Amino acid sequence: MTSTGEEHAAVESEKSPFDARVFRALFDLAKQHKRQFIIVSLFSFLYTGLDLLQPLVYRQAINAVAGMFVNQVPAAAPHLGNVAAQTPEQTLRTLLISVVLMFLIAVTSYYFYQLATYYGARVASYMESKLIVQTFGHVLRLPLSFFNHQASAGLARRIDQCDQVAPVVHAVSQQIAPEAVRLVAICAIMLTQNWKMSLLAVCLLPPYIWLARRAAVRLQANLDPYYQLWEDISAQIADAIGAVKTVKLSGAEAREEETLREKSIGAYEVYLRRIKTSQKYYLAQVALSNLSKSLILGYGGWLVLRHMLTPGDVVMFAAYLDRLYSPIDSLNGLAVSLQENLTSLRRAVKLRDSGEPEPTGAPLPEGQGRVEFRGVRFGYTRDRDVLHGINLTLQPGKITALAGPSGAGKTTTADLLLKLFEPQSGEILLDGQPLSKAGASSVRSAIGVVASDGTVFRGTLADNIRYKRPLATLEETYEAALAAGLGRALERLPEGLNTEVGEDGVGLSVGERQRLQIARMLIDKPRLLVLDEATANLDYATELDVRTALEEMSPKPTMLVIAHRYTMMKNADYVYVLKEGEVAEEGTPAELLKGQGWFAALARESGEVPSFV
Repeated sequence: MTSTGEEHAAVESEKSPFDARVFRALFDLAKQHKRQFIIVSLFSFLYTGLDLLQPLVYRQAINAVAGMFVNQVPAAAPHLGNVAAQTPEQTLRTLLISVVLMFLIAVTSYYFYQLATYYGARVASYMESKLIVQTFGHVLRLPLSFFNHQASAGLARRIDQCDQVAPVVHAVSQQIAPEAVRLVAICAIMLTQNWKMSLLAVCLLPPYIWLARRAAVRLQANLDPYYQLWEDISAQIADAIGAVKTVKLSGAEAREEETLREKSIGAYEVYLRRIKTSQKYYLAQVALSNLSKSLILGYGGWLVLRHMLTPGDVVMFAAYLDRLYSPIDSLNGLAVSLQENLTSLRRAVKLRDSGEPEPTGAPLPEGQGRVEFRGVRFGYTRDRDVLHGINLTLQPGKITALAGPSGAGKTTTADLLLKLFEPQSGEILLDGQPLSKAGASSVRSAIGVVASDGTVFRGTLADNIRYKRPLATLEETYEAALAAGLGRALERLPEGLNTEVGEDGVGLSVGERQRLQIARMLIDKPRLLVLDEATANLDYATELDVRTALEEMSPKPTMLVIAHRYTMMKNADYVYVLKEGEVAEEGTPAELLKGQGWFAALARESGEVPSFV
């Protein structure tokens, strides 16, 4: 295939819900449950086969009743087709046997149907759960750059679409094969009974199947944009609720509501157009199926009047005709619903297979937390560097401050140290190990971070503090909370450490959320601690308490302090000042105060250093 042909095939694959990647993903999951699928298929074929016996029982019952009339009017009608004369006692016996058989067949068939449904739901649940976990885990392991232009609510919705596994598994194991067998079996039974009636029954099948296929093709169109509409709606709802305080302070409630109204109306209009299209085709299909039944009843009744067919045969053919169109309706409806299911699954599988997870690497050796930046250059885009070959050294157990104006590259430097991004050139070493060769999880487990925008999760206060070290004892958790300045919060909260906090720390003040981040790192005791504006939301008294707690940590970690306050940097052992991605100043605080650079100016502005120094 030419490259153009390959590109065209790829585009067509993106348009079609029947994507090989989806079936490959489902097949890989199904292979782990082969025995369960065999059981489900067995039960499905059993209830399908039993259901096909009912029309034959109907025929016997109807013919038994008709046989009574043959006995009553022998001169006028010595026989009705193949109906034998019956006495009332014989008719009653046949009817009783038929009723019992129909009851047993119906109950047994439904019992097998329930077994197939249960085992099918169980295997589908296992597969669905595994796909959700796989997709969720893959997304969490993608590099941070993947999330730059992705709405979190949209990603969550695509992960949720893994729940379409269940209807697909149900369709494959309990509908497609059994319905196809039902269709073939019905045609075979009808042909063996009366070929003329059989031909009349199936004469309208070709246009019926054409309509069914046409409806499926029409309903397949534009499914991806349709689902994108709902992802956008989910994203807006999540964004507005997540920032509800900002929405209220901006007086934007009505505007957000109107925007959502317009989006939802657009999505529902697409949904209603799909319903209208399906109804148009379904109406034509219903007309054809009922016309077929009318022809069978009319022609069959005429044959009965001419004593060429029994009444039971007509009832049997009518019953089988219902079952003949039912599989086609089922398979057609299945095709439509499968398109929706598979389109949703394709979006989930595409997300699972998108991007490359952060590369694994060697574990970090034990060390004291020495960090070296050697000629590190980095830019978020190729045409603009944020860092221009910087060189930094963080001595073990010492406090190194990273200062400079906003946009100088301080947080970017910390993100590179945490392997959230990779340098374009140069190298970063932690205890002599190049980070380019170390695994991201190994690096991050050795580093603690306290940032101004740290996250608070749903759950108890204790669970939040222990998030990075979940096996910490309650005593250790309490000590870390007190050391981080959460003592007053624990007194105020009704259940102390067991108090449930809401999403994003609802129920805690901004300062308390910041202290929670610090407690989380105090309990973890990392070898390297990054404080990125860690006390930005604290008053000076609380900041002093936090600084004291950090300085008293044992064993004392290497600290990288990124701050705009002089008070957080004055006790540092060494200071680097970044300007426009380069090291503009470096030295101890005392050395830098003697100069006339950025750091000295910041100290004078703070009021803690006389302006004449």
